[in-house]
Amino acid sequence: MQTMYELRIEIEELNDGGDWKYMGTSPDLEGLLVVGDSVEEILAQAPGVAQALIETLRDHNQPIPTLPKAGRPLRTHILVPA
Repeated sequence: MQTMYELRIEIEELNDGGDWKYMGTSPDLEGLLVVGDSVEEILAQAPGVAQALIETLRDHNQPIPTLPKAGRPLRTHILVPA
């Protein structure tokens, strides 16, 4: 089974008149940057971007930060508009 990591994602709304409305970064994985038109888009894209960043670090023999492993059972948060 593949190791799963639990990364914190910080999402902020952009009000700079640019192309994107939201930006996501992670204090756990330096260099992680995801932009999109909605919070949902950021959350959907962040795992793939994080995985690609980790693979790139490995491929270039760069240090990978100590990342928090996801516990069992896997727990997460969801956003529910109401």
